[in-house]
Amino acid sequence: MISVLTFNHFEVNCSVIFDQTKECVLVDVCCQTESERKELLDFIQKNELQVKHILLTHAHIDHVCGAGFITKEFNLPLELHKDGDTMIGLLDAQAEMMGFNIEGMEDVKFKYIDKNDIIKYGNSELIVLETPGHCAGSVCFYNQKESFVVVGDVLFQNSIGRTDLPTGNFDTLMKSIKENLFTLPDTTFVISGHGPATKIGYEKENNPFIN
Repeated sequence: MISVLTFNHFEVNCSVIFDQTKECVLVDVCCQTESERKELLDFIQKNELQVKHILLTHAHIDHVCGAGFITKEFNLPLELHKDGDTMIGLLDAQAEMMGFNIEGMEDVKFKYIDKNDIIKYGNSELIVLETPGHCAGSVCFYNQKESFVVVGDVLFQNSIGRTDLPTGNFDTLMKSIKENLFTLPDTTFVISGHGPATKIGYEKENNPFIN
């Protein structure tokens, strides 16, 4: 099961992924304000969830701005690809440029994940897909059993992630999409970092940046 909560002035999707055991995974903890943090914690408490992992698709400030608070709340590391270190090092500059508060980030503990790693929660698992291009260290999380993939800013409904920011590369992004996402079943639901969900098959047929 997956529920999506949208936070901060960039309207970023935070995914709460769980199964019948009530163990859960948080992806892109982007809750910026006190009310947004309360909304996420209330959802977790209301559904009696036990947070096992806090994952990051990529280290852009709008996706990571709640990590200082949430990792402390649950005493868990922030799990990201090792290549995301470059962007983590630029968080202060990103925050100042885009109007974000990253209070508490200096205390965050990091755990590195890599291609094909398995993230387990309850009786379920997510497979780490390596998808650079939007920025260094970008990854997606694929649940094969439930047929969904959380893609961050790699792919959107009728669009793709921008590649004009530091460590972005258009050709690399296209390669990631075609080789690591478009090889998934057409029926796979795509949960993007912004905007509505879509499906792999729909994007293969209709995405103007691909065709």
